[in-house]
Amino acid sequence: MSVSRKAAFAAGGASLTMLLAVTANAASAAPTPKPTVKAVACATQPGVDNSSIKVGVMTIRTGAAATTQAGFYEAAKLRMDQENAKGGINGRKVQLFLYDDQGSGATQSTLVSKALDQDGVFSMLEATVADTMFPALKSANVPTIGLTNLPAQSTDRNAFGATGAFSTAYSATYGAKRMADSGAKAIAVVNHNSPGANNAGAAYLAQEPLEGLTNALRIADAPIGTYDATSTALKIKSSGADGVYAVLTPDGGVSVAQALKQQNVSIKGLMIAGLTDPVFAQKNAASLEGAIGSTYGTVPIGVPGKPGLRTFTNGMKAAGLNPYSSAAPIGFVAADTMIKGLKLAGKCPTRQAVIDQLRNQSNITGAGLLPAPISYKPGLTPNGDPAACTWYVSVKAGVLSPDAKATCGKLIENATGKVVKG
Repeated sequence: MSVSRKAAFAAGGASLTMLLAVTANAASAAPTPKPTVKAVACATQPGVDNSSIKVGVMTIRTGAAATTQAGFYEAAKLRMDQENAKGGINGRKVQLFLYDDQGSGATQSTLVSKALDQDGVFSMLEATVADTMFPALKSANVPTIGLTNLPAQSTDRNAFGATGAFSTAYSATYGAKRMADSGAKAIAVVNHNSPGANNAGAAYLAQEPLEGLTNALRIADAPIGTYDATSTALKIKSSGADGVYAVLTPDGGVSVAQALKQQNVSIKGLMIAGLTDPVFAQKNAASLEGAIGSTYGTVPIGVPGKPGLRTFTNGMKAAGLNPYSSAAPIGFVAADTMIKGLKLAGKCPTRQAVIDQLRNQSNITGAGLLPAPISYKPGLTPNGDPAACTWYVSVKAGVLSPDAKATCGKLIENATGKVVKG
């Protein structure tokens, strides 16, 4: 072939390559696929064959609490698609099975039976407020990783919190420390009635004295989602609180913020769990000015010098997905940790091997999305310690701005307020 024909052929090949790249489905924003690695033959395991691994995703897609878990499945799928595009895990592609429990325990019980008995999933990723599935998952020894908000993550060896161990007995004081930094002194704790929210509210009460705070009010039965918070605001006003710790959905937090303004209640610090979306903050700028938001335990988008965070953010945006949902990074972290466990389990993974390998890890970074590494080795709970650090944002002129650094606290025993670590 002449030099000119070789050049033309190369140019044509390049054009074809570019065309394929442009027209390919970008839903996963994954790396360029590599040749599939042939998996070895293994003994029969639930949800595993020579070419695939079945992973369930239990989360809330519809219902009042759907906004609290938005983006979890999409981000988990993004991370799994990235791994599949590199040939999978020891030659096996991950297949995701999505289950919408609507935040209902009864629905979740039905769906976990389907996942185990009909679909035959090997493992489970989860972000929900219901916990009826955990006895079945424990009985079947199913590795489970998800949002750190449910008691099983402190007791069941197969259940992992994506950002650290859940605990009703121990907590970190970073929330009270960040509230004290706002200048507030007397705090009203407001949460909706779910296991995770109730635990977070109760733990906060134990943390307050260590940071020079006092409790002015506790409301533990606020509705989930948007609601008429006039009564809440009047109770806060009557209590004399100058700070509010709101363990609500972001729109529930806005309901409280709007009611406080309508009732002319002066607040120095308003902390809203899950307030991470800049569009949401801008839309509600008038009521949220000065509010402090937090992720569900990951580094907020916009923090410089975090390659893993850039990978997640760029991948989500390239796939046309919203990376700012507070549950989305948890989905990415949970999937990344499950991938780690599957790889450590070897070419013939078993559920027990995944659990054993992860329980021996003390440097889980969640693809670089965690403020500090966590450990799954036994600690304050059999499943490790609660996370000691988180990273806050605040609303300034309608813009969500990350703090300069993570806020880390001391680990305390909730019942006594005694410092046990840090």
